[in-house]
Amino acid sequence: MAYRDDREAMILQLAALEQENERLRRELAEADARARGVVEDTRERRRSGAHKACVMCGGVTLLPVAIFAGHDTRAPLPLHMSTLRFTSPSGGFTHSAPVHSLACSTCGFIHNFIDMADRAAGG
Repeated sequence: MAYRDDREAMILQLAALEQENERLRRELAEADARARGVVEDTRERRRSGAHKACVMCGGVTLLPVAIFAGHDTRAPLPLHMSTLRFTSPSGGFTHSAPVHSLACSTCGFIHNFIDMADRAAGG
């Protein structure tokens, strides 16, 4: 009879552990969902304020400036950045995209970037 009681006790303990496991899985799924939401909110905040504040001094006035190459100011060469690493099978940039720049009016830091949304300009 002791064998049967031990077996029943183990079955009850196993059932309790399975319930605890399910509860922990639900809590983990909820924590993952909350963490994913926080990451998405942070990413959206960064994306929406990308060209609105200086990363060096926090200044809020960024002015567009022209950055180009060459010595002839009457025929400047616009700068392009290779975007081969951004290629996708659905299209988009394939070779290069123009470099755009914003200068902070407070500290003078120049923010260079390429406009991935402007498909007509990039090629």
